[in-house]
Amino acid sequence: MRSQVVVGIFEMLAVTAIWGSVPVIFKLSGLPSPVFVFFRVAITAVLLAATLRRFACGGLTAVLSGVFLALNWIFLFYATALMPVSTAVMIYYAGPIMASVYMHFLGEKMQRPKLLALLISFTGVALLVGFAGYVTPLGVLFAVLSATFYAALIVASKLSAIRMAPIHLVLCQTSVATFFTAPFLALYKFEATPSALVAVFIAATVNTLLALFLWYDALRRITVQLASALSYLDPVYASIFAFLFLGQTPSQWTAVGGALVILGGIMSIYAETRADKPGIKAVFWRTSTSTSSNILTSTTPSGPLSIK
Repeated sequence: MRSQVVVGIFEMLAVTAIWGSVPVIFKLSGLPSPVFVFFRVAITAVLLAATLRRFACGGLTAVLSGVFLALNWIFLFYATALMPVSTAVMIYYAGPIMASVYMHFLGEKMQRPKLLALLISFTGVALLVGFAGYVTPLGVLFAVLSATFYAALIVASKLSAIRMAPIHLVLCQTSVATFFTAPFLALYKFEATPSALVAVFIAATVNTLLALFLWYDALRRITVQLASALSYLDPVYASIFAFLFLGQTPSQWTAVGGALVILGGIMSIYAETRADKPGIKAVFWRTSTSTSSNILTSTTPSGPLSIK
């Protein structure tokens, strides 16, 4: 049993490292943000469709989640083009806390611990915006918009997961995002160099498909709460990769503000596990190789239904 947990933890560490490398891969591709997103979601959708051989988009929330997926990535990559990767990603990770605010207006009462987590996270964002350095107003706007649409993606995914298995939801989201971003190909001038094509192929196959496979496999071995807490290593890895490959050194204020954002996120996860809430908390993923179902309990703001 303990060995299974250890394997699950290592899988989650690999997932967070893979997700943390995405901004660096984007910058190395040299492609405009919407174009990079188009190729990433299009390749992912084609490969998933070929594997599943079944397509379903269960309702308006599923379609909207695909639009939110595209927008959250587009604005995140725009932000990383205008400010250090570490600062942009730390602001982006306020998204799961913002999702709690959205859910409050949808009828899910926000408890006092979550309000404290929200305050801590937004204090971190304020420090990042005010003191991190090398920050432009437009970059801040894009980073905040990326967090806003990330939160919307989480909420829409949770609502959609009531009717759809997660892997089919991912196919729906990437398909919708492909159609949503396709017009940008005509609006931007870009050169599909071999290095750019390699970058988007890696983003689709490794950063999306492989990471999702490892994520779901990890959830068979460890709790969703532990997996969600470990996912907050993503911005840490992003900062490390930006330092190693882009020469971007995070400032002390980036470290302090980012630590507060991460602390708020982990506190929110803890508060969620303490709350005994019925309703939107479980989805069933029926695999094609087994008659049994893996129950993927999505009880955290950054649960298994949000692609990064």
